[in-house]
Amino acid sequence: MKLQLFISRLIRNIEKKIGKKQTLEMLDVNRVTVYRWKNNYYELSIDQLEKICRVAADVLGHDLRSLFIDGLMCIMDDRLNKKNEELIEEL
Repeated sequence: MKLQLFISRLIRNIEKKIGKKQTLEMLDVNRVTVYRWKNNYYELSIDQLEKICRVAADVLGHDLRSLFIDGLMCIMDDRLNKKNEELIEEL
């Protein structure tokens, strides 16, 4: 859930700055893939997260390292929450 929000915000900010078409070109994906990322239909790989963070760092002028670490923290939070929910269901 946190990763979904993080990715949605990053992509939305990139789109505001350079437009949707150029964002898709820079990310080298189609609009369906972005839709799936934003709506959590597609699990994002670390490589994809890195690419999005690199584009965001270039376009928005943010620090790549902190963007990537924030994304990794979101992944870990989501996974830990999922594990906790699974444990609760088992009880």
